Order: sequence, then C-alpha cells, then structure tokens
Amino acid sequence: MVKTQLFPVTLVLFGSGLWFACANSKSNNSISENLNTISGGFKVSSYIRTWPIPKEDQKNGSLYWNADMINGQYLTDLIIAFANIDKTDGTSIYIPELRHGSPKFSNIWNEVAAVKKKYPGLRVNISIGGWGAEGFSDMADNSKMRVAFTANVCEWLKKYNLDGVDIDWEYPVGPEWGQEIKSRPGDRANYISLLQELREAMDILGKKTGKRYGLSTAVPASNWFVIANDVAAVSKIADNLKLMAYDYYGAWSDITGHHSNLYNNPQDPAFGGWSTDQALQAYLKAGVPPEKIMLGVAFYGRAFKGVGSVNNGLFQPFKSPAFEDGSTDWVQIKKLQDSGYTRYWDDKAKAPYLYNGDIWITYTDEEQIKLLLSYAKEKKLGGVFNWEYGHDMGAELLKVLSEGSK
Repeated sequence: MVKTQLFPVTLVLFGSGLWFACANSKSNNSISENLNTISGGFKVSSYIRTWPIPKEDQKNGSLYWNADMINGQYLTDLIIAFANIDKTDGTSIYIPELRHGSPKFSNIWNEVAAVKKKYPGLRVNISIGGWGAEGFSDMADNSKMRVAFTANVCEWLKKYNLDGVDIDWEYPVGPEWGQEIKSRPGDRANYISLLQELREAMDILGKKTGKRYGLSTAVPASNWFVIANDVAAVSKIADNLKLMAYDYYGAWSDITGHHSNLYNNPQDPAFGGWSTDQALQAYLKAGVPPEKIMLGVAFYGRAFKGVGSVNNGLFQPFKSPAFEDGSTDWVQIKKLQDSGYTRYWDDKAKAPYLYNGDIWITYTDEEQIKLLLSYAKEKKLGGVFNWEYGHDMGAELLKVLSEGSK
C-alpha cells in the first residue's frame, strides 16, 4: 500500500524506536552493531508490506517476500506493516492478508523469525494502522478498550518475539475539512493516553522478558496536525515520531508537483507549495526534540498523464493519473529512465522528476537521498526511515540510505 494522503490548497499531508534485542550470532550481530556504532545511534528503518510484492521480485511461486530477500545489514529496524484493529471487538489486532484473500501470507511469522535469526541485532516491530485504517478513535476514547487493546499488543510482542510497536493512526482529531476515518476532538487527549498506557504496559512486559520494547508513532508532514495534537507531549512518551515526508502532490492535486521535495520552490502556484523543511520546522517549534524525529524517505513515485511541456511539465495541469493508480516503484522508474524519459532536477526544491512529453513523474533517487541524509544530520534528527521495502526489493536505494547514515 502506498501511503495516499489527500491535500487541499494548504498542502497538508508512514515505525520504529529505540528497540534493544538480544544477539545470538556473533557474525551477523556485528554487522548491525557496526551500523549503529558508525552512525552514532542514527537509526535506519524500513516498513515492509504484508501484501504481495511486485511481480518481478516474486520467487518460487510465492506472492510474498521471504527472509532471504531482506538485506538486514542496512537496517537498524524493520517494521511489519500493517496490523489493523478488528472491528468485531474494537481491540484485537490482525493482519488482513492472514484473514482475507488467496493465497495468504500464512508463513509470515516464520519469515520474521528467519530474519531475526539471520540478523540478531535487527529490531523487528509491528505497525498498527495505515492509511484509512479504522478503529483508533473509538478504541482510544474508551478506557476499558484501551486496556484490552494494550493487552493484545503486548501478547503479540511476546508471541511473535517482536521488539516494538509503531502506532500509525492517520489521524487523531483530523483536519478541519474532514478525513477518511472517524475522528473526534477528544482524540487529542486520547492519543496521549493510548501511547502512555502502551509505554507503561510494555515496560512491565519488558521486566519479565528482559527487553526494552520500542514505541513510535507515524505523523504527517503537515501544519494542521501540529496544531490539532499535542506533539510535544507525544515526544515525551514515544521513542520516535516518524515524519511522513512525502505525498505532497499526487492524483488528488490540481497540477503536477513534487511529492517529497526538501525545500519550497517559489514558482509553485500553491503559495510556494509545501516542503519537508517546513514540516520539520513546525514540529521543532512545537517542542519536539530533533533527536525524537525520524525523517521519511519515499521509495516510490507519483505519476501524471496528459501533461503539457511548459516548464518541462512541472506545476502543470494533467488529464489523469498515469499507471492506473498514479504511483510507480523504483524498479519501474529505473526502466523509464532508459526508455525515452528525461530526468530533470529542481535545484530550488532539491527534487528530481522525469518527463517524456506526456507523462510526468515525481520521485526520490540517490541524489536526493544523499541530500536528505545530510539535512537530517545537520538538524540532529534521530534517523531516517523509508516507505517501503517492497518498492525497492533489490535494496539499491536502501543501500544508499544506509551507507549515507554512517
């Protein structure tokens, strides 16, 4: 699932934290320890899907990833996405691919165990929620349901030998113009209560298991969220706030534009547009310590069809999304670069794009990743994460992300 966000003119906009896992293999553990040592605690995390991976990466008739496909040496954290809240009781959690569809990813936990065995220093976490995932507002608004939900999460941590949980509630309170999932003003306080109760319950569990479980939460690169929610209070509880610095533009927009630009381009008709730098500054000004923030990096692009040639297609009207749903992954982007598309670089926004005279694509590549890493270090952030591993199964971008963090 690509994280699809809907933005009006104001352009508002997917964890892991300080997980500590025991090591059993000297050789593999040294790899992960070396990454942490070189980076000085700077974390490199990746979400990984629970639905089918791209067809060209599938092996042995399986639609899903396996442990051999995971390059854990480039990561400090791997985040399984997503578990959802079961609407039957409002507190249980489940992975949709284990309940619906055929064939199902029935061996996912075997693969998780194999990954952890191969990379003992790698922390593996479960993310709950995702775009359009219901159930948070009602559950968090009821103290008994919060207790039951927290117990269910802790049961998963024990049962599947996980190292932490990422709360991807999109979004508490919600913007004033509305959103896809249910929300209420009381989410502001209930969000804090939910995180605090999770933290306390995981600490109690950790005393029994000898582990320190991580707690993170995914937050949008938006200004409205910082106003509607007490992000400073969130940062005192969660190990990390994962800043989803992507999807500023997409099929929902009126014109083409960068979906993960670092800085503003004043030529953007939408009042100069929105940028990752603006979003980060909003969180810092709201009182979130920089070391608590992890910067999101997109391993996919947004594509537009029927784009005129003015300004090489940048900030131009379009007729429809390209490639069915308007998104494309890194593998396809590389192929397009060799098939008549020209790469352009917006030096003001610090963002690349492709154009062939009709189809225009905003995406992230190696050059932008290096700039994002430099920016994250300059701002003394806690690390970076990407959405998501399935868009780059060959780990080409992930390797750049990892090596640049050292």
